[in-house]
Amino acid sequence: MWILFIFRKNIFWIDALREAKRYLQFNRYKMINIPIEISLTELWATQTFIKNDWGEINLIVGPNGTGKSLFADQLKNKLYSSGYKARLLNAERLSGFEKQNYSNFGYSNLDSGLNISTFEYLKSDGESFGLSSSAFIILKERLDIRIKIEALLSDIFNKTIRLVEEGGYLKPKIQNNLGGAEYGLKEKECHGLKELITLLTFLYDESIHCLILDEPELHLHPQFQSFLLAEIRKFAGDPKVDPTKKLFFIITHSPYFLDLRSIDDLKSILVCHYNEPPNYVDTLDGQDEYILRKFLPRFNTHHKQFFFSPNPVFVEGYTDQQIITLLFDKLDYNISASGSSIIDVGGKDELAVFFRLCKKLNIKARIIADLDAFFKGKLREVAQGDEHCTKHIQDNGLGTDLSKLIGELDQKLKLIADELITKTVPDADVNHLIDFLKPIIGVADKRNSVITSMLIALIKIKEKISAELSPVHQGEINYILSRFDHLLTAFKAANIFIFPKGEIEHYYTQTKIDYLNFTDKDKNTSFHTERDYILASTDTCELETNYEELISILKSSVPQIKIDLSKHLKFQIVEWLQTVQRAISKGDITNINGLKTNAKIDYKMFSQIIEVIDLKIEDDKRFVCKIKIRKSLTNIDQEISFSETTIPHNFEFKI
Repeated sequence: MWILFIFRKNIFWIDALREAKRYLQFNRYKMINIPIEISLTELWATQTFIKNDWGEINLIVGPNGTGKSLFADQLKNKLYSSGYKARLLNAERLSGFEKQNYSNFGYSNLDSGLNISTFEYLKSDGESFGLSSSAFIILKERLDIRIKIEALLSDIFNKTIRLVEEGGYLKPKIQNNLGGAEYGLKEKECHGLKELITLLTFLYDESIHCLILDEPELHLHPQFQSFLLAEIRKFAGDPKVDPTKKLFFIITHSPYFLDLRSIDDLKSILVCHYNEPPNYVDTLDGQDEYILRKFLPRFNTHHKQFFFSPNPVFVEGYTDQQIITLLFDKLDYNISASGSSIIDVGGKDELAVFFRLCKKLNIKARIIADLDAFFKGKLREVAQGDEHCTKHIQDNGLGTDLSKLIGELDQKLKLIADELITKTVPDADVNHLIDFLKPIIGVADKRNSVITSMLIALIKIKEKISAELSPVHQGEINYILSRFDHLLTAFKAANIFIFPKGEIEHYYTQTKIDYLNFTDKDKNTSFHTERDYILASTDTCELETNYEELISILKSSVPQIKIDLSKHLKFQIVEWLQTVQRAISKGDITNINGLKTNAKIDYKMFSQIIEVIDLKIEDDKRFVCKIKIRKSLTNIDQEISFSETTIPHNFEFKI
């Protein structure tokens, strides 16, 4: 029996490896060798970005302010140095083609159109500055490209473009095929169509070897972002091998451009960070690559959030994702402020793979997982390999081997379970546990269920179980629970947060959950009941009370960014307070009306944040002034007093 099992298991892995090999043979495209070295001393100090192998389509992502545009400028020059004619189209590429002039905010020399006598200058400046309006000159000069654009406009948008020469200027004009007057594209057409026309013009121009597109999604409906990417894929390749192909470098904040179809697509993503060069995936562990490849067909826009999130939180299933997100939302806990998002990936092995992928990209990911991930699977391997986790167990005198410590817990829990099933007890809760354990206690692939259910039971009904055990095992219970707490904290040090009670369903409050036995149907029903309750709830305090344990775990898993209004408000009030003290001591103010009208006090401005309630001034210039902070800034209904003896920088108030 065991020989047959091992044989079948080996056959499974042999088949899997064969399938992976076939995939690697037929689905890899060749990476293109272009040694690129970039330094941005203003952002990265002495650090340097180095990458030699590039994909046909390369994606550059990251938060605002991480230097993506500066990176693109240098990338263009480096590509030129490597023999590739590169064109950068920056995020302000439609400059000069806005619908109208906005008086004090700018003036366009293109109001009359594109000056035909300066075509060469316009093309040169467009290339130097990363602008796209010179695309219309290309359309005038290149009939083959214009035919492609005309077909696009006619078949997709039901419009016709005409390049009109008027008084020495070229003016693009548009007309609806269904009728209506012709109109100027610059003045009356939407930005999205202007973007699409100009981007595709450069795409179809074979004289350009590389296109660097900064936020090509600007003004484009998601449908047309996908359309543009589909067109880009048609032309992607090495122009030194095939002159009709191009290399693409796409700077984007849109998940629609992250259309990952292969592991090589994944390796062609650069993730930018603050104060350091971008990171990318160079190599992957063979098993990780196999799991990721299997995951790619269901890699949707929701999953892609982690490329754009500095602090993503990965969970196993959509029910976890929904409940956690709803609770954060109802408690007004804005996790997006810290760059977090809750992403479900479907299983424990996927959790580990995504976590390791994030480490390679220097993305500070977090994991929230069920208890069974503590005892088996790849997530335990991730924790074992984390230096922070190892340091924690070392600092607490537990040794260095996390797996050994967990294995020890496993053994002790199994011994307790072995003794417990031999008992006949009157207590219903303990009997329920015994009935659950008996059929699975000796089944090899049920070992994890035995261990996790035993541990959850000890957490829930420790005293009842202890009463039924021999003194030897009674003494083990506190040791097990104490060691478990230590190891949970060690996992947290690695940013892995385990549900001690088993699964998120065990924290539900609106449905009675049997922690030992509940089916997928039970889970589905209880999830919808819980979700509906949270959605309908308007009482924050009630939610915090009902889900206290769960919320504690969730909050610890997400980095907290609190907007500290108080220090900014205090600075303004202290400055005003000093002005009032000086004015009263000099005799410029003698009553409340004087305070409100004195130009130096500027009460009209400061009344936007405070209200003066009362002011009493004695003959010797001693005074007491009472103010209130405006409700628009705080919900605290509090009067604050200050006098001539108040030291402004020690002035305290609560928000």
